[in-house]
Amino acid sequence: MALDPEAPGKLNEFEGRVICIDIRGTGKRIYLSIKGDRVVFLDTYDDEPDATIVGSPAALIKLGVRRDTAPLFLTGEVEIRGNTRMGRRFKSLLADMDIDWEEHLSRLVGDIAAHRLGNAFNALKKWSRTASGNFADDVGEYLQEESRDVVSEAEMVFFCQQVDECRDGAERIKARIDRLSEGNQGQP
Repeated sequence: MALDPEAPGKLNEFEGRVICIDIRGTGKRIYLSIKGDRVVFLDTYDDEPDATIVGSPAALIKLGVRRDTAPLFLTGEVEIRGNTRMGRRFKSLLADMDIDWEEHLSRLVGDIAAHRLGNAFNALKKWSRTASGNFADDVGEYLQEESRDVVSEAEMVFFCQQVDECRDGAERIKARIDRLSEGNQGQP
């Protein structure tokens, strides 16, 4: 946070708040306590956190890498519990951090090396965004096509259409039986 000159000022709205990162499937929880212009990591927290961000390790990585995170929330890969508005704002704060790594590295290794490292970091960041998107697509395709654990959208639409046709047919049969039974009630 201290490496982004604008981040400490943005933390003011989170003063005294605690945000929990719940890593689904691991039983691990990380608590972030905002104190002044710093984020303090806590191993445990006895009270209820103000907001809890829940997701699998892969989903949380996607949350940190992707610009458009709405699909992660819509599909349920990532959830925010508690004060959802605050959780989303905190996530946005982290995503919008603009750290000039080159400037900070140049103090340690010099301008040329820092520039090269900065270029390498940017290339790695771009690659990781592409790779995470490709990985998610590949996993989805594997689950649909190879393992058949998840049906495709076309199969789901077809199944729903068949269910609708079955339901409509059952309702028509019931209506016919009701009409026949009404007609037979008057006869001995």
